Amino acid sequence: MKKIKAVLFDMDGTILDTERIHKECWEQAMRNMGISFAPDTFYDLIGLNDKSTFEYFKRNYGFTETQYTEMSASAYGLSREYGITKGLPVKKGFFELSDYLVKNDIKTAVVTSSFRSEAIHNFQRADINTPFDIIIGGDCVDNGKPSGEPYLRAAEGLGLDPDDCIAVEDSSNGIRSAHNAGITCVYIKDIADIPKEIKALAEYEAESLDKVIEIIEK
Repeated sequence: MKKIKAVLFDMDGTILDTERIHKECWEQAMRNMGISFAPDTFYDLIGLNDKSTFEYFKRNYGFTETQYTEMSASAYGLSREYGITKGLPVKKGFFELSDYLVKNDIKTAVVTSSFRSEAIHNFQRADINTPFDIIIGGDCVDNGKPSGEPYLRAAEGLGLDPDDCIAVEDSSNGIRSAHNAGITCVYIKDIADIPKEIKALAEYEAESLDKVIEIIEK
């Protein structure tokens, strides 16, 4: 592998310890809509952008666009209220890794399925002040994760080839996205483990973000 020139981060569940919060908010919104949902419904949604999430509810629950808009607005509203009143927790090792990347002139990007504007607000709520070189939101691409487009768009925006970068992900959809873009991926487990066949698509596995430093230095 060539020298790593950029680290491309997922946001929820990777930088921010927010998947637990989102799970609670989405399940509350679903209950408010009278949905009887399966225990693994939220896990199916992790890593999907808004367009793909709507398609999921349309396919599995027969939702109209109006019904989905109402429910997603409720879920996002609950999440924002949590972030504004309580702040957002940051995953272990992020600040150590961020300091290392700055000192070694390694570029950074965020590749998230959330709206780009929401990502910016979330970093403010989490007191993350180090600027990222580029943020690719789910609203910035035609095809969200697990398509490779989000990661390819990030590498292109940084002026780099895919093999100049590594991605850091916690979800099946995210790992598949990095793999489809031809980008080396580091998997860090969040609230739920992922299937072995998906985990096998990630070249590395780490316990926390600070351990990514060791991988970069190999």
